[in-house]
Amino acid sequence: MDYEINIPTSRNGKATFKLLLETSIKVFYEKGYHNTTIKDITNEAGVAAGTFYLYFKNKFVLYKYLLLEIHHDIRRTISQKVALVEGRFDKEREGLKTFIQYTIKNPHSYNIIWESLYIDKQLFIDYYSGFAKRYEKGLNQSIVDGELHNVDTELVSYILMGVANFIGLKVILNLGSNNEDIELVVDNVMKIIKTGIFK
Repeated sequence: MDYEINIPTSRNGKATFKLLLETSIKVFYEKGYHNTTIKDITNEAGVAAGTFYLYFKNKFVLYKYLLLEIHHDIRRTISQKVALVEGRFDKEREGLKTFIQYTIKNPHSYNIIWESLYIDKQLFIDYYSGFAKRYEKGLNQSIVDGELHNVDTELVSYILMGVANFIGLKVILNLGSNNEDIELVVDNVMKIIKTGIFK
């Protein structure tokens, strides 16, 4: 499908655009993509239905825009924090902690990201493969720097993303034992990553 969007330049247009984005996040989170109509979004936002089409061709275009914004926001947030520490191990620790904190602050991100699998599978594939490719660059440099074994960095990137995703879910959904100490959770995860689980 075409990715057609009109980014406003006026102050009022930007405010309305932001309102539609924030409202759609709320409604998608509550009802899911397939159960949400454009009318649901505009009614919740308190704007005329036609206003939606000033900025977005359709609901899919809006959803894809939100997905890409979340992708960039997560990457930017993690990159800023990781840049403050040295060494691969500490960067991984900081990245994991930052991701968990991000998901607590933005619980809707999981819904919007994972629902893409059922909206357009290629979006889901592109989302995670894009993350993995960027992740690989840092891992490859860590091998050159002597911080990592000579491992399959593509595979390791997915392993580490999987750890982050499910530890994030454990925390925000309160799965298993009730442990809200993020620092302790992150420390335990990093200990396991460093030492392994097999004798």
